[in-house]
Amino acid sequence: MLKPVFAILSVAGVLALGGCETTVNDAYQSLSSEIILRGTNPYIEAPVLKDLEDRIRTIALAPNLDGAFYSTTFNPRNDAILANFDEMFSKDVMMEDITLARAGFDAAAAARYPLTGTQTGCAITDHSGYFVNGEGEPNRFDWEFVKGDCADGIAHGVGEARASAAEARFIGRFDQGVMLEGVFTMVQKDGDRVIQIGGVPAQNRIARLLNTEFRANGFQWHRYGDFNNDGKFSGFGANIWNYTNMMLVKAVGHFEDGKLNGFAAQQDKRKVGEAEVWAVWIGTYADDKMDGVGAWTNGLSDLAVGEWKDGKQNGVAFGQYASYLDSYHEFYAGRYVDGKRHGPFKVLGQNAFVDDGYTVENYNHGEFVDDSDDGLDFGQVFALAAGTAVIGSSNISDMSKVEIGGAFAADVLGGGGNSGNLQSLQQNYQLQQQNGQAGGVAQVAAGTGMQAGGALKTYKATITCEQTGVTSQIDVPYRTEQCRIAAVDFATTYSCNKLDQERVTRNCQSACGHPQCLEQ
Repeated sequence: MLKPVFAILSVAGVLALGGCETTVNDAYQSLSSEIILRGTNPYIEAPVLKDLEDRIRTIALAPNLDGAFYSTTFNPRNDAILANFDEMFSKDVMMEDITLARAGFDAAAAARYPLTGTQTGCAITDHSGYFVNGEGEPNRFDWEFVKGDCADGIAHGVGEARASAAEARFIGRFDQGVMLEGVFTMVQKDGDRVIQIGGVPAQNRIARLLNTEFRANGFQWHRYGDFNNDGKFSGFGANIWNYTNMMLVKAVGHFEDGKLNGFAAQQDKRKVGEAEVWAVWIGTYADDKMDGVGAWTNGLSDLAVGEWKDGKQNGVAFGQYASYLDSYHEFYAGRYVDGKRHGPFKVLGQNAFVDDGYTVENYNHGEFVDDSDDGLDFGQVFALAAGTAVIGSSNISDMSKVEIGGAFAADVLGGGGNSGNLQSLQQNYQLQQQNGQAGGVAQVAAGTGMQAGGALKTYKATITCEQTGVTSQIDVPYRTEQCRIAAVDFATTYSCNKLDQERVTRNCQSACGHPQCLEQ
């Protein structure tokens, strides 16, 4: 993963718009007032799009503050973005890890593992654990055991290890010679220090962790979430650029092989007047690009909800515009083609609060043609309402509704009577729902019948929940070593009520051939 390169350490918050009269804060205040005064877009009928409009309105209304205080905590705008993903992770747990990383390796290790054994000369049987790093930096190390807990001469329990390369150090938990989770640090070639807290990814094992790079200039790069053994996000991920005056959520949501895929959000710079500001996108993604239903705002004058394809608005769009130079305001509905307005747009302008006040504007690939009403048919624009009503009222998560709504939009609004996108996504969600109904640790130990692949063995796992300090022992059935490790992780996650169940069920599926680690 390439390092982000920064020319400045802080985010500029006061920039001129259209001359010296209007600042970024003035424009934000103007848009916020209009959002509150005007309410929601009257043309939006579909529940999925109403949900997205509510999300983007909440984000746009949250002030994007900066200053020394926000170098260590999220401002309201970034908090509002993260709140859309609280089904995937705990912000409190992430911030606890970030705070520990800022305190340094020794302090973080002492906080996580206050008691370390004193045995020496024990063997580390597996060196394949992956440590997230920059391009050209080491990811795996030839570890030497320093001291800790051992069983039969093999590292087992809490221990410390070091490697000569990059001044690497590790203190954490071993399982029969295998690094499972802990605190890691090293120094990169350019002198930047890395601290990693959490699980250790390996083959067939996705781990949730925090990786932070500390730059000499004060910038911090936090990556938190589920990583595979190639150092790529695989599941939930949050990419956070920590300036000296703001913690900015660059990207957050569901990743596959290091790219945004599924429900996600990101921020990127966009030009508004004479200012460069952080715009926000939220919705369904494919390979790092918005693809499906989504929403965006620049936080100063515009917000929109609708369809995207390959990162551009394509299809139905519902928007709101508030000029920061005068009192003009409008709601609109229409179609985009390849990121440009095309065809008729229904526009409810200025102080008109009823549909009688709308006009029709006609566009040709982004160019305004005229404002004559040529008998515009909005039947297809509102076709989403009927189909997504079922999705909007179904008993699934909001993020699932957005993704399924996006597939429905691609099928219905794309024409041709195709239903392949919706069917494919519904099948995927059925599988995810089955995996999510694991029901806790009891089911892990329930599969004790003889099955193919060797004799069934039982491992007595000792599980300590970090948040509560409660320790328990659970009998874990397994046939292969890789399944045993995955099953212990599964049992720990459900015993301690952690929020990364999706990760452990995928690990179980990969290591054991079953989402609950019931090895076949």
